[in-house]
Amino acid sequence: IPQISYASTAPELSDPGRYEYFSRVVPPDSYQAQAMVDVVRALGWSYVSTLASEGNYGESGVEAFVQSSREAGGLCIAQSIKIPREPRPGEFAKVIRRLMETSTARGVVLFANEDDIRRVLEAAALANLSGHFSWVGSDSWGAKMAPVQGLEAAARGAITILPKRASVPGFDEYFTSRSLENNRRNLWFHEFWEDDFNCRL
Repeated sequence: IPQISYASTAPELSDPGRYEYFSRVVPPDSYQAQAMVDVVRALGWSYVSTLASEGNYGESGVEAFVQSSREAGGLCIAQSIKIPREPRPGEFAKVIRRLMETSTARGVVLFANEDDIRRVLEAAALANLSGHFSWVGSDSWGAKMAPVQGLEAAARGAITILPKRASVPGFDEYFTSRSLENNRRNLWFHEFWEDDFNCRL
């Protein structure tokens, strides 16, 4: 079954041998990792730490960043820290303490989910380190307010990456005008309709 995704960014999905019928409308994480390397180099940083949420998104993203930084040269990774999938109490304070072990690496590249980003910022604020770190965040942070709300001082100066977005003229009008009468070719539309309108057809 052909699939088109609007949000799947894992690099391995680019392998046509394994995912012959998969396509996407967003670039793989390897592109944003390269953009993050470009940002770090443009800022003149040569020594950064990386922070990743455990799992495919975070670990693959950091791996792509490290690989791109090696290819570009002139960038050293102070340490790579992984946030466990189910962090224990005090885990984020521990992350901040580990980052402080290489305190001269004030730039931190984040490939983490929204909740982990928020908790890292909270831990930095609690440790009285607001403003100490310069964050470069991936698209999971992007332009979202939720990770930084109430933690603006800890996030101040962060640079976040977000794939270019554009509106397709006429798409919203077309999509919202679909109904059971004019959309018979989509086999799953009636299931969507039932779920969206909480009804049985």
